[in-house]
Amino acid sequence: MTRASLPVLTGVDLGSEFRSLVDAISVVVPPQSGRVEVLLDGLPDSSARLDLVRLAVIVALERTAASVTTLPVTACHWSRIGREWLISREEPARGFTFHGGAEQPSERTVTVADGDDGIVRVAVNGARIEVSPPSEQECVRLLESGVRGTRLRFPIFPSSGPSMLARGDGPRELVLWRCGTPAAEFRLPGPVLAAIHVSHSTGSSLITLIEAGQELVVHVEGDQDLDVRKLRVPIDFSVAEEAGRDLSPLYLDMDEPWRFGVCFRRGGTWWKLRWDSGRISLARSAAVVHQPGFVPFHTTVDGAGQVLLGPDFWYAAQHGPTWRAWRHERPDAFIAVPPAEDVLGMTTIGDRPALLTREGAAVRARTAEDVRTVVEFAGPVTRHHELPWIAVQRSPQLIEVLDIATGAVLHRVGTTGGSGDPQPG
Repeated sequence: MTRASLPVLTGVDLGSEFRSLVDAISVVVPPQSGRVEVLLDGLPDSSARLDLVRLAVIVALERTAASVTTLPVTACHWSRIGREWLISREEPARGFTFHGGAEQPSERTVTVADGDDGIVRVAVNGARIEVSPPSEQECVRLLESGVRGTRLRFPIFPSSGPSMLARGDGPRELVLWRCGTPAAEFRLPGPVLAAIHVSHSTGSSLITLIEAGQELVVHVEGDQDLDVRKLRVPIDFSVAEEAGRDLSPLYLDMDEPWRFGVCFRRGGTWWKLRWDSGRISLARSAAVVHQPGFVPFHTTVDGAGQVLLGPDFWYAAQHGPTWRAWRHERPDAFIAVPPAEDVLGMTTIGDRPALLTREGAAVRARTAEDVRTVVEFAGPVTRHHELPWIAVQRSPQLIEVLDIATGAVLHRVGTTGGSGDPQPG
């Protein structure tokens, strides 16, 4: 039977000591049923030891659940499914309230906190257990074990979910990082042109557009029932040659069973590969802007490209010397941007609209009320389209995910295996 989801530890074997850690934590984590969403705190600068214990909690939940999806609390603005679990790396856990006012129940809240003499306390609904994870250095090594030694290239945030993709060493290798889990390396059946990771009601999938037998073919790791697997078309170019220049996001257009397709970028031009009533076509896209949709299998496009598309249904456009941001049932916000700054895109800080701008090495977040420097970085900056995140590549083996609101490092995707570089967060 084909697994309809990518497990939390896809491509990673953390060894018997980690499995024993999961066994111990499973004693206090009740059995699950159906799909589970695990909400993760957004605290920066956590230790690798706490992160490894948190991962053990996630795996313990996955043992009996039909599927597990991890989400930062900053992404929890959609409908609740009633089976959310919150894992906090501080004790007591900070209060968390969903949009609409419902609070995360305490009986489905786990705290993971440092104790004395290397002990980590795990508390669940009044039950408490103490575990002894390995040293900080060994925890770093374990958390990077899925990609240790791999070179990271062209990181992208191709979906609205909390995951990142990057090329590995060769044209067939991809590295997938999902929030709260170790990065995993995939070797695809052919050179990769475009890719996306999506999480949905039954699990998660890595979907790629690859070259196989002089055709562009959609390949799926995870849910094999997706209709996009039918998409394939002959090509007259080499994907392996193009793989040395970038990695395109693969956006999904799957609104109807008889009409579906994907969008991807090649050589700076957007293309559509579509199935329509049994016929497959490949054509240039008429739209200027392509972004992941709010739901996993949809693409958001803008034909004219004169409006910025932001998270949570915010929009922005130039309005004289300023920018006007608007959303249904919210007052307009006017954001000033000096002429020397380029606007990279739209985001949100809390519930306020913000513009991400750049002037030289300075990347700034501008709201109607203030401006703050997110990072000073001379290289490329990758923006997440829904979450207030940017990614910067510090070295060939280290990518940092920063919080736009504070500039703090939320996550480190490293492949050095604990050789002394900064630890993952």
